[in-house]
Amino acid sequence: MNSMKISNEQVKQVLDKYVRQVENKTSDRAKGSEQKTEKLRHNVDSVTITARGEEANKAREAYRKLPEVRKDLVDEVKTKIKSGDYEVTSKEVADKIVHRMIVDKMV
Repeated sequence: MNSMKISNEQVKQVLDKYVRQVENKTSDRAKGSEQKTEKLRHNVDSVTITARGEEANKAREAYRKLPEVRKDLVDEVKTKIKSGDYEVTSKEVADKIVHRMIVDKMV
């Protein structure tokens, strides 16, 4: 079994960064737009949600609906352990430890 563990916290951090990035780009575009239309507009407020912002919001909402523990995967591993089919080499364990340290520092 060669899989990478991605924690819910990491997913949340990545989604939060993505949303902030999209919001910043949207804000920058809006500022440029506002400056151009400021002379034409008098006391009118508006809100514009871009397609990317909408995607970010959908992704964040989907993440919030995820369970803390993926029971199906846990059950699968438990079954493999009980049957003796779950084998992990010491190299795989070491690789995961190093990978986890690197990912945690990046995120």
